[in-house]
Amino acid sequence: MISSFKEKYDYKSYHVNKVNDMRYYCVSADINVPSVTSILKKTSKINNVFIKKFNTDSIEIGNFMHKYLEHYVSKDKDFFVQSENYSIAKKLADLVIEKFIDNIDEIWGSEASVLYKNTYAGTIDLIGIIDGDLCIVDYKSSYRNKSRDEMEEYFLQLAAYAVAHDWQYDTKIVSVIIFLAIRDGNYEKTIISSDELELYKSKWLARLDQFYKDS
Repeated sequence: MISSFKEKYDYKSYHVNKVNDMRYYCVSADINVPSVTSILKKTSKINNVFIKKFNTDSIEIGNFMHKYLEHYVSKDKDFFVQSENYSIAKKLADLVIEKFIDNIDEIWGSEASVLYKNTYAGTIDLIGIIDGDLCIVDYKSSYRNKSRDEMEEYFLQLAAYAVAHDWQYDTKIVSVIIFLAIRDGNYEKTIISSDELELYKSKWLARLDQFYKDS
């Protein structure tokens, strides 16, 4: 656990079920709500980033990277698995740590689940104070750089989390950040804030309405 980790809220830990290729968060004994990523997948146009096929190794590397970063930020012990994919994931995680996490002012939560009006839920990779502002961060791993068009769904995903966190905890998320760790050792940090963030919130809420109309 790093010194900047100061959990601000008692974030819930929801059980996640998968039914018919949809992920649901069990938020109470009789309420299950769809995940943000599942809603985006169901309302996506063809060729959307969320419906591309990823190979098993890439998925495992991404999962290992997230697990390693969660332990680094908020746990008392390191995460370790003896495998080649873990070694790749650790290098990517170390890049995120060196270039980003170790410079954050204050971290309020890591792998923090959020809920919005019993309509959807999701898990935020990291939330905290960055350069004096409250921000949400999502880590991504990739073989290559990505264009802003390719990251459109990522921005909607984070906008959804911002809407949920602001509603659930009466906060005001100022910006959202995508930190893309690339296999060749490079990285991209993309920030969405102000009017652009409000636009993505509106786009997300439109997708949410579409999902429930089509359900």
